Amino acid sequence: MADEGYKVRVLERLKIKIGEAKNLPARNHGSSSQRDVYCTLSLDQEEIFRTSTIEKSLCPFFGEEFQFEVPRNFRYVSVYVFDRDRHLKQDKVLGKVAIKREDLASYNNKDHWFPIKAVDADSEVQGKANIEIKFEPSPSSKSTNSFSSNRQLSVRVLECLDLPLKCGSCEPYAFEEVFTFDSVDDREKDRDSYSVCPESEVEICELQVAIWHNAPGMGGDIFLGEVRVQLRGRQQQNAAHKNAWYFLQPRSTRNRPSFTISTPPGTRLSCDNSLGSLRLQVQYTEDKVFPAEIYDPLRRMLLQSVHTTPITSSAVYILGEVISSKMDIAQPLVKIFMHHNEVVSIIRLLANHEVSGLTDATTIFRGNTLVSKMMDEAMRLIGLRYLHKTLRPTLDLIFSEKKPCEIDPTRIKDSNTIQANLPI
Repeated sequence: MADEGYKVRVLERLKIKIGEAKNLPARNHGSSSQRDVYCTLSLDQEEIFRTSTIEKSLCPFFGEEFQFEVPRNFRYVSVYVFDRDRHLKQDKVLGKVAIKREDLASYNNKDHWFPIKAVDADSEVQGKANIEIKFEPSPSSKSTNSFSSNRQLSVRVLECLDLPLKCGSCEPYAFEEVFTFDSVDDREKDRDSYSVCPESEVEICELQVAIWHNAPGMGGDIFLGEVRVQLRGRQQQNAAHKNAWYFLQPRSTRNRPSFTISTPPGTRLSCDNSLGSLRLQVQYTEDKVFPAEIYDPLRRMLLQSVHTTPITSSAVYILGEVISSKMDIAQPLVKIFMHHNEVVSIIRLLANHEVSGLTDATTIFRGNTLVSKMMDEAMRLIGLRYLHKTLRPTLDLIFSEKKPCEIDPTRIKDSNTIQANLPI
């Protein structure tokens, strides 16, 4: 076992492949009903990656993969689908797919079709609130011997964290609502951070605390999220945390304003669910990384594979046989052997063994074997430095000169310019 003094580092990785979208709604304006579609990948509401734009399609195929180390804690990973509308000169969000962090493992490394959900101001929430809830004897109950239900509920919003910025600022205030059994009209509202609701002949059902952004000049305040705490009966009331942090939730359907006008899908007022679907492949891993000295015995055993005869009895070869995902083991192995200047030796030994059992020369190094994946990874690492060294100066020069450039001869209108440009 590792000594308790060792610091264990948690390394989270997320790999998402955005495959394709199906049955996106058509435009209802302009000369074409097709859309120019792209996707963005976000942690909570922070955009981290963006796909290329697929033009004139309601079933766009992206086939793009994004892999990264998770930089911070998050609640949702979301893929937003946008329409680049050149006619209106703006990008419009069609919808999104949001996956909770705790649900990522259930979709691990498999293709899944997700319904695209509408995006509106009532569902785009993030952050958390520190709320204090107290049930205290009401002043009227102190003069009697019967405690019964004569208690009062006090609520305080102490602090909020990680709230989103709205138009570059955030000026939040809290709005408490206490729902009782007999009627919604019996609820008491208070715009301050402290409110008191007496519990008399009606029983409290639910506490809702909504956080709003004070936005003068924007046609109304902006909803930031809400907290709902069930307080039905003494059992739930006694179980409620007296002082706790709550994640903000989307606005409940009961509190959303009702509208009679129809609006385009994906806007604030839309309740349309026919926004299409999106195919994603998600792979989320969480590794615990110990200090380097913990891995010294394993490292020495792997490096000894270069001197092990036959190679089939070496640790590297056995790893390649027992692990199904060859690339997952090929990447760290190549880095280890490159660091110790033994990558050519280990690849040569593994390649000689594979060639010795070859029956068809046309399939050499084309199978899903450890040595083929290690060769791919070694060429990628070595070739990347080569490309940076040889091509980067030329590419930087092209970008700095900002000259028009066309690499497809068929697109040049005047064919004579092709011959004139060749000697350059």
